[in-house]
Order: sequence, then structure tokens, then C-alpha cells
Amino acid sequence: MKKMLIVLILAVAAAAVFFLYQLFRQPDVTMAEAGEKLAQQYNGAVIKSTEEKGQFVYMIQVAEGEYKVAVDSETGELIGMTRTNQEAAPSKEPKQGSENTTRQLTPEEAEQIALKQVRGVIDEVELGDEEEAGSYIVDIDAENGEEATVQVNAVSGDVISISWDD
Repeated sequence: MKKMLIVLILAVAAAAVFFLYQLFRQPDVTMAEAGEKLAQQYNGAVIKSTEEKGQFVYMIQVAEGEYKVAVDSETGELIGMTRTNQEAAPSKEPKQGSENTTRQLTPEEAEQIALKQVRGVIDEVELGDEEEAGSYIVDIDAENGEEATVQVNAVSGDVISISWDD
């Protein structure tokens, strides 16, 4: 009987510690921080933000139109992006295959965009995570013998950055 009482007390104490941890734990990112990051990354403006089912949901206005973007409220990682209007502002130069539909570039399209910036052979293409969310990271073995990493916006196709390694 004494052992069961000790086990019960330990279980209640563990539950209390877990509850307090969950209650006081701060998320990795705030709604404002995630919205600011999205606006900067997509060169647009957040026009509305809400929290729904553990996600931050933003309406973002960019040159290509308006998008609804969902972000994990704990980690700040991009969950999904959909176009909310079909009225797109005219772009400076039309992207190959662009229609007034919502879609993310394919890895192959990101490769072609990156190869226009850095000549060479594609080593790897992957969707970015955390800081690179919403973009493709394209690793290229360049013709000059160096390695380049090209970050391509997964929606607009804009080159965000190019970094070089020896």
C-alpha cells in the first residue's frame, strides 16, 4: 500500500511539472517575428494576420498578387502557401510557364533558374527549412571548380542569394 502511494505521488508530481512546463514554455517565434520574416523574404507586405489551430496565418501582398501563408506557431516553419486572388500585378519579365494560378516552382525549374546564375553541374536541390523556408537551395559544382549555393524563391523564382565555397 505504501509503495502505491509513493508511485501515485510521483505520478501527480510528474504531471504537475509537465503541466507547468507547457504553461510557461515560450514558442520559438512570435506572430510579429514570423510575419516580418515572410514580408522580407517575399518582398511584400503582411496585410492581415491571425492564429488558427496552432498556426499563424498571414495574408501577404506581393507583386504577383495576394497569398494566404500558414506558418507553424511553435517553430516558424512554412506550412503552406496559396494564392487568394487571381489579379496579378504585371511583372517586369514573365516567368516561363507562369499563369494566373497558384503554384510553387518545381525543383527542376529552380535548377534552371540557378544554372542561369552559375554555370556548372547540379549537385543537390532541396526546399529550404527555417531561415530558407519558401525557397529552394540549389548546390552547384561550378565550372570554375568552386561550389556555389543558390537560394531561389519557390514562388516568384527570384534569386535570393548566391554563396560560394572553395
